[in-house]
Amino acid sequence: MDTGKTNLYATLTKANGDALYLITESVDGSRVTKLSQMAGGVETPLLTGTEYETRTKADELIQLWVKNEGFKWLSDKELAWESLPKTVALARKMGFVAIYDARFKQMARPPFNPLGIVPLDEWPGMTPKNGGGYLYALGLVTLHATPTPPPNSLPTVAPTAGKEFAEFMLKQIELRKSVGPTVEFVLTERY
Repeated sequence: MDTGKTNLYATLTKANGDALYLITESVDGSRVTKLSQMAGGVETPLLTGTEYETRTKADELIQLWVKNEGFKWLSDKELAWESLPKTVALARKMGFVAIYDARFKQMARPPFNPLGIVPLDEWPGMTPKNGGGYLYALGLVTLHATPTPPPNSLPTVAPTAGKEFAEFMLKQIELRKSVGPTVEFVLTERY
C-alpha cells in the first residue's frame, strides 16, 4: 500500500509571474488520493477520490485555466520563479525539510556542520547586492536561486534588432551578476 506519497502533478504560470501548482497525495494507494492546489504559498484542497478521479479533475482544471485564465502549463524542465517564502512553502509540502548550503559549513567550533545543512524554515536564502533581489524555484530535489536586477535599472523590453539585442542581453547579464550568483541547492527530506 502506497501512502503519503506527494506528487507535483502540474505547474502553471501566468505572464505576470503568478504560479499555480496542482499536487496529488496518495492516502491509500490508487484507492484514495487527494488533489490540492497551491498558489501564493497557500494550499487549497480540491478533491479526495480515486487516483483516476483526481487525475481526471486535475487535467480538466489545467485545460480550463490555460484556456480561460491565461495560464501556461510548464513542462517538467521549466521552472516557476517565486519569492522565497512561496518556494519554501511548496518545498515543505513536497516533503523537504532542509537544504544543503555550503555557506553554512562550519567546523571551527560546535555546533559543527560539515555538510552545511540548514532547516528550510531557518534558511535565509541569498543576500542580493546593488539593490537587486532574488527569485527561487523548486526542481525535483533542488532549489534554484537567480538574481533579479534592481527595479528601474534598465529597460525590460529587449530590442528586436541583432546588435542592439545582443548589447541589451550583455547589459542584463552583467547587471544580474552584480546582484549575486545564480545558485542551485540540494534539498533533503531528513534533517
